[in-house]
Amino acid sequence: MTRLVVGPFNRVEGDLEVHLEVAEGAVTAARVNAPLYRGFERMLEGRDPRDALTITPRICGICS
Repeated sequence: MTRLVVGPFNRVEGDLEVHLEVAEGAVTAARVNAPLYRGFERMLEGRDPRDALTITPRICGICS
């Protein structure tokens, strides 16, 4: 198994780091680390992932 850390990516909302575990050419686990908490994830819990495309731009002054 290979562990990769990709990032940090500089974003307007703060840095983002992606941690991947890869086995036999496939990602077996993935985690993200974003030290700046904005709460979007909590607002989207239990919703269809596609809802993020319409909800997030309405609550964020930067996202369009």
